Amino acid sequence: MASFKKKILYLFSVIFLTVMVNHLYAQNIFTSYEPIRKNQTGKLYFQFESTSFFQNNEYFSPFAYGYTGIGFFARPSINYTFSRRLKMKGGIYLLKFSGLDHFSQSIPFFSVQYKISKSLELVMGNIYGTANHQLEEPLFRIDRYYRNHLESGLQFLWNSKHFQSDLWLNWENFIWFGDKAQEQLTVGNSSRLFLLKRGKLRLVVPIQLLVKHKGGQLAPGPHPTLTTVVNGLSGLRFQLKVNEKTSLRFSQLIAFYKGVSHPAIGESGYLPYDQGWGTYTKFILRWKHLHFQAAYWFGHQFIAPLGETQFQSVSEINPDFVRENRKLITPRIWYSRSIAKGVKLQAGANGYYDCTSHQFDYSYDLYIHINTDFFLKKVRHN
Repeated sequence: MASFKKKILYLFSVIFLTVMVNHLYAQNIFTSYEPIRKNQTGKLYFQFESTSFFQNNEYFSPFAYGYTGIGFFARPSINYTFSRRLKMKGGIYLLKFSGLDHFSQSIPFFSVQYKISKSLELVMGNIYGTANHQLEEPLFRIDRYYRNHLESGLQFLWNSKHFQSDLWLNWENFIWFGDKAQEQLTVGNSSRLFLLKRGKLRLVVPIQLLVKHKGGQLAPGPHPTLTTVVNGLSGLRFQLKVNEKTSLRFSQLIAFYKGVSHPAIGESGYLPYDQGWGTYTKFILRWKHLHFQAAYWFGHQFIAPLGETQFQSVSEINPDFVRENRKLITPRIWYSRSIAKGVKLQAGANGYYDCTSHQFDYSYDLYIHINTDFFLKKVRHN
């Protein structure tokens, strides 16, 4: 276990030194990144962030559960900016599903954000997670935005003219001496290399990497088998802004999966394939507030623990049900706009047509996101 942790730290350091790190291009209503503003130095703010969500997954294939998620999460906080390089935020995160009388999650949160240099920022505590990572759906399913919104650990953000990247460690389950549960963590990197930025045209190379690990040796033996799964994605993305109302985006992407270690056959958590890959071809047209997507996925023995199950070769319902090759056509349409200052709305529908079984699954959703702050007072500190 110690050697694995050293490898993870080594990987973390190498990615940091070679690909660096970021804040996000192509902002949408779900991103929450906030730069440090020097005009807020010495000022105390109350910030209220929340998302009301409704998502209905009409899934009938043997690969994914169909369910309805409806409710809200709220994150009230107090923010203070020490200087043009340092700020902190603290509050409480509340997740409430409609139909339940209690909060599913009620978690204190705290983060410190430090601007190391012009292009580099460090975030510790609760980080800018989920949608902020801008991961593709085969690697990261959409509903994790509200099901697993809060991430904690540390994060490096890099933003420069030709390179943007987000490097993070999300520590999902902490264990202590005697605990029988396994520790769980994710190391991730989501980067964009801009090969061309000329006028309304951009040519981008996305680089995405996820390392999902379950382990730990603090419980009495025998210890559960370690699980380490690596997913990655890269390719080429073409972006053209035709005018203020219209833009086009075309992506040709290749994803991979590698099961570095996992339980043996018959054990809980067993994975039927050690490695796999997939190709993802995607076209998006934006006209005013409307977005239209047409995409095709081919996956061969592809597994992604954090990804949308529809893209995978293993069923989340029955782990023994597998299909070596998956061929999907995935249309999508959504409407997104600001409806008031600090308030944004998005509504859409997704489709997943399985070309092998001729099964069509679909989902539709509605979100209202609020993110606003209120000045409280000027505070001096020594």
